[in-house]
Amino acid sequence: MSDTLSEDTIHESLPADWEYDGTEILRTVEFDSYLDGVAFAREVAELADEAFHHPRIVIEFRAVTVAFTSHEAGGVTEQDLELAARVNDLD
Repeated sequence: MSDTLSEDTIHESLPADWEYDGTEILRTVEFDSYLDGVAFAREVAELADEAFHHPRIVIEFRAVTVAFTSHEAGGVTEQDLELAARVNDLD
């Protein structure tokens, strides 16, 4: 199990466009159409499944919110930050 990161470390290491809400890191990405968002969510799901680390994904009409936390560790870990950076490479 990975160690949770301090709030300062999380803020210093957050990839572009991500925020920390005290329990998880999250990003909302907007799209031109609903199906573009669904396609993005599928890419995120495939990336996460490969890493066996599954985010919360919320699909709305033209936006998708992705949120990472490590439940077994009780907070945000290095793996969460690494996967967030990889999600940024998808859009």
